[in-house]
Amino acid sequence: MGAKSIGLQLSSQLREMLETATVFLYPAKCRVCDGFLGVASMPYICVNCWQDVQYIEPPWCDICGTLDVNGLCDECAISPPRYGKLRSIAFYHTTLQQAIHLFKFEKKRVFAQPLVQLINAHIPSDYDIAEYDFILPIPIHKKRLRERGFNQAALLADGIAKAENIPVLVNTLVRKRHTVAQSSLDRDARQQNIVGAFEVQTPDVIRGKRLLVIDDVFTTGATIREAVSELWTADPAEIDVLTLARTVDP
Repeated sequence: MGAKSIGLQLSSQLREMLETATVFLYPAKCRVCDGFLGVASMPYICVNCWQDVQYIEPPWCDICGTLDVNGLCDECAISPPRYGKLRSIAFYHTTLQQAIHLFKFEKKRVFAQPLVQLINAHIPSDYDIAEYDFILPIPIHKKRLRERGFNQAALLADGIAKAENIPVLVNTLVRKRHTVAQSSLDRDARQQNIVGAFEVQTPDVIRGKRLLVIDDVFTTGATIREAVSELWTADPAEIDVLTLARTVDP
């Protein structure tokens, strides 16, 4: 690692430490309920609100994870997606929605640890993380990486991987084209926006391997479908997907 990379890493760690210290030292209100943050609270969100995260439980579609389905949903029965299965940890709702917004759009990197802990504590029962050869986060374009300072999916992937000592690949699947933020588009526009956005740069690394793709939020599935389709050009053995949140009302 070069001196510049080390300097950037230390600078990022220092900002995170200062941000955490500021939150705890000065009175603040919870960004969800507007109540007072106690000294034992997580940053920006109170303990009570963290306990209100609504986790996703079966039944769900065996493949895409659509809720309240036993077996396969109608869409997967007719035209299944190219991944083996997709699961999400909790609903993109209230507390988790605010936490992800702070993490992703307000650049509060301090949320990486509690969100990783949330994922690791609620891995779906039909997933065995230790069986995968590699974990791949959905990449962001280098322009957005410069703006945000980090890839939120990569930080989540790192936390999941460390628990099982599995390698994370951040330079195998890359975002070769800068796109408009998917969150600003409707369903049809999302699919068109993401077409051709990804590229596999080191196909030999993942050929014949079992892959777990990680992302923060599953909405329409357009990004996941495009990324998985590109990954299959390298002929891996299997591709599954895990996301932190899913935009379905509980």
